[in-house]
Amino acid sequence: MIEILYLGAVFCALLTVYLLLLKENAFRSYADYILSMYLIFQIWAVVIYLLLHSGLIINMPHLYKTAAPLSVFTAPLSYLYVRVVLYNERKLNKKDLLHLIPFVLMLINYAPFYVLPSIEKTAIVQAVFNNFDNAYNLRIGLVPESVNYIFIPIQVTFYVFFQWKLIRNFKKANNKDEVQKQITSVLKWVKIIAWASSLFVIGYLILIVNILLFKNFLNSTFLAQIPSILVCCSFIMISTYLLINPEVLTGLPFIKYKEIESSIIKNEISKIPFIVEDYSNEIQLIDNYFRDSNNIQDPILNLNKISNILLIPARELSYIINNYYGKRFNDFLNEHRLRHMVKKLDKDYLNNFTIESLANEAGFSSKTSFYRAFNKLYKCTPMEYLDKL
Repeated sequence: MIEILYLGAVFCALLTVYLLLLKENAFRSYADYILSMYLIFQIWAVVIYLLLHSGLIINMPHLYKTAAPLSVFTAPLSYLYVRVVLYNERKLNKKDLLHLIPFVLMLINYAPFYVLPSIEKTAIVQAVFNNFDNAYNLRIGLVPESVNYIFIPIQVTFYVFFQWKLIRNFKKANNKDEVQKQITSVLKWVKIIAWASSLFVIGYLILIVNILLFKNFLNSTFLAQIPSILVCCSFIMISTYLLINPEVLTGLPFIKYKEIESSIIKNEISKIPFIVEDYSNEIQLIDNYFRDSNNIQDPILNLNKISNILLIPARELSYIINNYYGKRFNDFLNEHRLRHMVKKLDKDYLNNFTIESLANEAGFSSKTSFYRAFNKLYKCTPMEYLDKL
């Protein structure tokens, strides 16, 4: 039963990565790449856990401990994601390289194990599978495993604290009613991320306390799996919230920041938020662009491409389409493609061309996506629409 939960959590996380990076017209912002890395690293940790508890890891001993360096990097990624979303950051700064230190240290720690011959790795993995307490007692790296079991929850707690501090400070700095209305949905989202990290801390603390208090705790069927169950729950929280509220990925384009010299600290810059209320120029640019059918016939056209053409930041462009036009970007694009297409939809035209070829000309990448979009807009099939004409 618990294995089904693990597999379900992995599926949810993979689905989220697909929506973030692989789906047609996915937003693919800098923040989305960070979130995807966070989820992929966590997925790998769960996969290794499942391989270990099923015994399959014995046939693949070289995979053992490959998740350890990635696991210590998930806490910094979670923190960086919250920061990037709240402050619309587009790249890391040099100081952010310091977040790699735990990852590098963990790689160095397990380097002796990684270079062991396969037969010795197999013996270690077999010993762990036979008695899971050996995962804590055996010295596999340069430092005892007990050190890692204590270091990881401390590290994650540190980052969780600063995640919540970021959220609190951001909310405190933007306490005007106008700003609060616009940041509510995104603040809810970053709180989900922070709670996911918090669940990891809670799970690890339960694990450490019980290891110290009870012998053979790791051999317990259920109790030793509590940390992994909480991690799985965090996957499901993140994925479910994104599926219901995909618009949160567009971040906070409507809050901009004026950089002014700090009145408190010398040689420091403060960011003062302000609201852009008049988008008439941007709306005119969008209307003009979508009015020309030649602009939207590209089957791989996405938000970022249009953003670069119109010189409107992608997050801002997405916000305008969602709020002014009241549509998601994909629906907005498909509707314009269809409206251009139906102008040509008569029987004389179809004597020379099929509906599918017309759909390809309009910019639809597949027959399925075309029929789905057509039915969504006109509540009928193309042939039924033609009969009505």
